[in-house]
Amino acid sequence: METPRVPARRGPAPTKHIDILWAAARLFAAKGVAQTSTREVAAAASTTERTLFKHFGSKEGLLQAVIAEAVLPHLAPSSLDALRQVIEAHGDDFGAWHIALLRARADSLAQAPELTRVLLVEMLRDPALLQRFASQWSPAVWQPLRELFERLQKEGKLSRQFAPESLVRMFLSLNIGYLVGRHILAPDARWDDSAEQQAIASLFLHGAGGGR
Repeated sequence: METPRVPARRGPAPTKHIDILWAAARLFAAKGVAQTSTREVAAAASTTERTLFKHFGSKEGLLQAVIAEAVLPHLAPSSLDALRQVIEAHGDDFGAWHIALLRARADSLAQAPELTRVLLVEMLRDPALLQRFASQWSPAVWQPLRELFERLQKEGKLSRQFAPESLVRMFLSLNIGYLVGRHILAPDARWDDSAEQQAIASLFLHGAGGGR
């Protein structure tokens, strides 16, 4: 199995927390959480299990730290304000904004796709984590998208055929489907990212009534 591309971190004792955290992220993604021992993580971080437990308490504590400190910040770096800034940067050109957003998320995911694998597996295993992710997702992604689509409908730039909530679901389905397929399910396929991103933006805009 190919080693994931999470960047290695090495340093003196004050950074040992980070060393262990990223070693765990790499191994959890490559082997799965259940198949990875704390001894393996400690060895990968050039430390001991005793030090690992000192920092994280247990394997479960380590997993929760990986999710909280590595996975979620990497996958959801855009706050509500940041997302609105992206929208405003492209003015009324929704197609350009869509392509820019999709390109930014694809570039971010490409840096460490294994973190997405960890999150997807653990959300299926842990309903509490799924709920936690959903609670962060709503203000950072769902709400600003709903507000954007509602505004564009009022301005006559998108059809009123679909409720704003339905447009959000369609938008996310298209984008997430591409991102997961591109970086998780079939990363070695022959992808033309620019063409794919433009096609997705065009498909959504026409389907939503903005390309008439």
